[in-house]
Amino acid sequence: MDFDLSFSEWLIQFYFLEELAMVFSGRLFSATLIAAIGIYFYKIKKLRIFFFICLVTGLGDLFGNFLKDIFLQPRPCFNLIDFFPTMDKCGPDLTGMPSNHALNFFVFSTMVHLYLKKPIISIVFFTSSVLVALSRVLLLKHLLTQVIIGALIGVLMGILFFKVQQKWKII
Repeated sequence: MDFDLSFSEWLIQFYFLEELAMVFSGRLFSATLIAAIGIYFYKIKKLRIFFFICLVTGLGDLFGNFLKDIFLQPRPCFNLIDFFPTMDKCGPDLTGMPSNHALNFFVFSTMVHLYLKKPIISIVFFTSSVLVALSRVLLLKHLLTQVIIGALIGVLMGILFFKVQQKWKII
């Protein structure tokens, strides 16, 4: 946890990027990416796969919430970093581990990559996932390890559900 706090203290010097970080954490950014890839899946006549990816992302969010109840870790803006002025923005819940933003973006990106195998689309989605994950650390909503764990869970869930779908031909 010391490395997490040190990293957060180091990253706070870039807080002037808060506006940019808010963009990557916002619903408009997420909705734009989802809509764009949804249109692409529609154009290639694989809308069922798109809906399956959305379903798995929803399951990932539920699984992340389940894990939050098990780990009960604080968020850095709640109690860990005394010098930051927005302590009251987090609330009293211990919902730090894992980062659902990271989990959801990485499960979505992993599945898009595995189904489409288009390098440019994969780069756009994984870059977006990394930027979303880093924005959560920059905004002090999560520690670095909470974001990394969320991303790893997302990648593993994406691979698992892709393999299950391929094996059992669910769609």
